[in-house]
Amino acid sequence: MSRVRRLLLTCVVAAGIAVPAAPAAAAECLTAPGPGQVVAQTPVEQLVLAARRVWPTTTGQAVTVAVVDTGVDSRHPQLRGAVRQGWDFVENEPGGTVDCSGHGTAVAGLVGARVADRVGFAGIAPGVTILPVRVTERLSAGELTDPAPLAAGIRWAADQGADVIAVSLVAARATEALRAAVAHAVSRDALVVAAAGTRASAQTASDPPSYPAGYPGVLGIGAVDPDGARLASSPLNSTVDIVAPGAGVLTTAPARGHTPFSGTGAATPLVAATAALVRSAHPRLGVAEVTHRLLATANPVAGGAGSAAYGAGMADPARAVTEVLSDSDARGPAGMPVREVDERALRREAQWRSLTASALAIAAAIVLILLGCAALVGLHRRLRRPPRPALSTADHPADADLAELFFTPPTPPRPSP
Repeated sequence: MSRVRRLLLTCVVAAGIAVPAAPAAAAECLTAPGPGQVVAQTPVEQLVLAARRVWPTTTGQAVTVAVVDTGVDSRHPQLRGAVRQGWDFVENEPGGTVDCSGHGTAVAGLVGARVADRVGFAGIAPGVTILPVRVTERLSAGELTDPAPLAAGIRWAADQGADVIAVSLVAARATEALRAAVAHAVSRDALVVAAAGTRASAQTASDPPSYPAGYPGVLGIGAVDPDGARLASSPLNSTVDIVAPGAGVLTTAPARGHTPFSGTGAATPLVAATAALVRSAHPRLGVAEVTHRLLATANPVAGGAGSAAYGAGMADPARAVTEVLSDSDARGPAGMPVREVDERALRREAQWRSLTASALAIAAAIVLILLGCAALVGLHRRLRRPPRPALSTADHPADADLAELFFTPPTPPRPSP
């Protein structure tokens, strides 16, 4: 609600004039982000997580995921019908479906974008309901300078019955209100999945905790690249409980189309959606049991379970939904072998693969050009060759075979008597 509207409403109330209730107007953006281009290919992170394996069992139906962020643009074709009315803490009114930066729309798409024809991208849990909670209009490097709206948004989402609360934002500092909001959400059986933040410096051995990921009961998310190596921006600290792809992952752009999204904020909705799949397939599990299942079925990565870089490992939607675990299981059976990751070597290898692919493409193009030139030369020679004289059927029997027709000289005519 704008200052002018608030002032007018205050004057009307002070004068004692009765006014009929009217629905709140949608927030407006001074500068709105542009839509993206539609990408038809299936993103690599979709192949890595392979969530489609469990869609015959569950797509997250009957589960509500709150996106506490910059709002969610519900106009996007893959988000239509997925987003319910939420709350706009910026304007202090019902809504939440206006996104002036595109950050919240990107998060929502990774959680629950619907499957679309001729589009390889979809949310990890395309059957969930998205509850938009708009707590800020713009972000500065993914940080909120004021944690108060974030705390209010988490508390409100829990009170609305959210099963999972995705928080890809990071508060600039810890506050008692934010801690209390997280504790309230846990008491309402809402799982808070939060970004572990951004690494402050590559020179430090460990990073300070980020919030709300640093609070008890919150699942903190780190980010890795497609090869499984930690992103340079993903922090090293005890708040990293589990990791997911976060290097240029494809997701929904405001209004239409798709856009890349990177960092722990991009990895967070992938884990939140995995939690939604688990809550849909196992509705009797509480927050602690869902968290245990996610960590126990994570695929091992470098450093082992509990490492500061990778936590329990890479989230695996299929294993999280389908594996049978006992209460004593610390970890489920490995879905992939543990491997030591040399992050510099992986990046050098990726660069080498890129150069090799480029060289092969250039070589293939040269071969095609040479083949085309050879075909043109052959055609030119054939066109310059004089035409063969037509064969006369009178000189040869109609039933002559090919050998006789082409290799037997014609019989000269007999002289007349």
